Amino acid sequence: MVLLRVRPQAADVASEALDLPPALQWRAGDPATHWLGPDQWLHTSDTRAAEDITGHISHSLSDQLHATTDMSSATVCFALKGPATRTILAMGCGIDMHPGAFTPGQCVRTRLANVLSLIVAVEDNHFDLYLDRSHALYLGDWLAQAGEDPMTRSLSDLT
Repeated sequence: MVLLRVRPQAADVASEALDLPPALQWRAGDPATHWLGPDQWLHTSDTRAAEDITGHISHSLSDQLHATTDMSSATVCFALKGPATRTILAMGCGIDMHPGAFTPGQCVRTRLANVLSLIVAVEDNHFDLYLDRSHALYLGDWLAQAGEDPMTRSLSDLT
């Protein structure tokens, strides 16, 4: 995982040079790229090392001031799947999780159970959550407890 930050006035140039997704969107690929804000994106890969991603970014933005940070050790990703997933996420954040409002290809940073998280809509009932590693145990426990709530289906629906 690599965090990219650019100068706000250079975001359009960086976006074009790296084919970065627009606001509240993410792009699959290797690496996948997630919009975090007007001047920052998160690049994730299961196969490429952070150094490779950083090198590619530095080459593409060689004439621009930018910063890349290896977030691999600081960030975890939970993959949530199942028919109760949208309900569970809606219980813990202020984002409209209706399938017509938050669709695959979108991502948003928000607080989920008071933890700053990036929620990524991968498929209809599949979401990735990126969060600081220090909050992983707490949020994992919260998700398990929310899965047992009467409003949701059984925890076995959530993998």
